[in-house]
Amino acid sequence: MKFSNQLVLLFTALLLINCSKKEDVCHINGTVVDTDTESVILVRPYEDLTEPAIEIPVIDGKFEYIAHIENPESYQLFLGKAKETRRGQFTLIFLENTDINITVHSEENFDKNTVEGGQLNKEYKTINDAYNTKLKSLNQEETKLKEEGNYRTKAFLDADKLMSTDKNTWLKKTDSLRRLNQVYTTKGKAFNEKVSKIIKSRIKWAENNPSSIVSYYLLLENLINQDIIDVNKTYKLYEKLSNNFPNHPYNEVALNLIKGKSIKAGKKFIDFTAPDLNGNPITLSTQIEGKVALLDLWATWCAPCIAKSKSMVPVYNDFKDKCFTVIGVAREKDNTEKLTKFLEKEKWPWLQLTDVDGENKIWQKYGIPSAGGKVFLIDKTGTVIAVNPTAEEVRQHLEKTLN
Repeated sequence: MKFSNQLVLLFTALLLINCSKKEDVCHINGTVVDTDTESVILVRPYEDLTEPAIEIPVIDGKFEYIAHIENPESYQLFLGKAKETRRGQFTLIFLENTDINITVHSEENFDKNTVEGGQLNKEYKTINDAYNTKLKSLNQEETKLKEEGNYRTKAFLDADKLMSTDKNTWLKKTDSLRRLNQVYTTKGKAFNEKVSKIIKSRIKWAENNPSSIVSYYLLLENLINQDIIDVNKTYKLYEKLSNNFPNHPYNEVALNLIKGKSIKAGKKFIDFTAPDLNGNPITLSTQIEGKVALLDLWATWCAPCIAKSKSMVPVYNDFKDKCFTVIGVAREKDNTEKLTKFLEKEKWPWLQLTDVDGENKIWQKYGIPSAGGKVFLIDKTGTVIAVNPTAEEVRQHLEKTLN
């Protein structure tokens, strides 16, 4: 082969490699307007805001991100401050190996944000625009109900005012009203049913389009946001999606959430292993075997969780010598320094485990991926007796069974 021909082949090969590399990465170009945020963060829908998957600095109103995406998936885009405030408006984007252009506005104008590029973003926009159009028609009705005091019950509104002054009473009253299904008025319940039908239309789309990763996101969205699901129907959709995307990280997440959402009175608890404050791995089943146990999932940044945990201290002290135990698991960010200082002050008397940055996926396994926490009362056989019981309800059960 002549040297000149070799050069042509080499040049062609390099060109093909470069083209392949260009097409094989996700390249985000972003512009930020009417806000001086120092960064934007991308968080997977099933992650907590304190555990951002990606943080991108904003320089002179611009940001850029380049990475190879092995499995296209969805991310919630927030302004950087959400990492500290743990709340905020978000825009959903799908990352895939293509060019994506994003315009981000101030949080008050997040509805003006735009995402261009990628087949998945185009597909989701079509679905979401139709969804938002339906919801928009209900906005005025919701506003009117709230202004007239016809959305939530007066009892719940009165109880909710106690949050800033008396957290224990607030927790007891609001928990009780939720159990009695007295949070919403008759008109409020009717309105929520209308919203529920619109939400279900998204899952219907997913059922009809199981070959799209957008459908997998819609399944996760439903699992994360809905307290009550049709487990059998949801599992069937999961089977179709996991078969179509056999190596996708959504498979483990979805299965964990489906199992977690299935936990209710009469079902078995889900075992796990997590470190204590000294880093020693502790398996839940070894600590609660043969005992009535309260599994307390909480976090130092979750005020309602802390109020709930505090209310259990007298109950624990009264029954700790009668085959009753409490196992706490704190969901923390980065490390356990804040947790250690908190417990030095509070001196909660039971075993504390940790789940730093969701490493052990315990919140996923218990069906509450983006929540602060939840409490589960478990009997001596490992069967869940109650989910989110009050301290008084725990005491009543212990008096009946252990005395």
